[in-house]
Amino acid sequence: MNKTTFRSIQSFLSLITFIVIFASLYLEYSIHLTPCPLCIMQRICVFILLILMGLSLRTIKKAHFVCLLQMFFAGAGLFFSVRQLWLQSLPPGKIPACMPGLDVLIHYFPWQTVAKALFWGAGDCAEVSWTLYGISMPGWAAMYFLFAFVVSLFLFVQTLPQNQRFD
Repeated sequence: MNKTTFRSIQSFLSLITFIVIFASLYLEYSIHLTPCPLCIMQRICVFILLILMGLSLRTIKKAHFVCLLQMFFAGAGLFFSVRQLWLQSLPPGKIPACMPGLDVLIHYFPWQTVAKALFWGAGDCAEVSWTLYGISMPGWAAMYFLFAFVVSLFLFVQTLPQNQRFD
């Protein structure tokens, strides 16, 4: 794989990632949907992916390492979105209790409680407040993260040391 092909694929993935960020910010600030802790973690993964995709790489080793990082953060985002989908699928009696907002959690609760809310979610993460074509927001996020993971895996394999043609 040469640099031009690598950068073209990364640019396409960056464009999709930018659209995902724009959509999440639009839904938060224009539609006034408050993100839950799992939504915040997914958004952090998307921002990190965008930063990684924007790196200008000169060697195949760096490209290979960046693809590995992209797979990690796409996998983490996939975990958070699937976790939120699982919480949304629970029957009403099994949903965990809602917690206060993240700003209150950070200010008044110990860091262990904040970390648990961020990584495992809370009752407000089980609320379905927006759908498109019958798919909730974490469902769309899961599709994006799966796509980003597969593309990053493809680029990772293409930048293996035996394919060292990176001109």
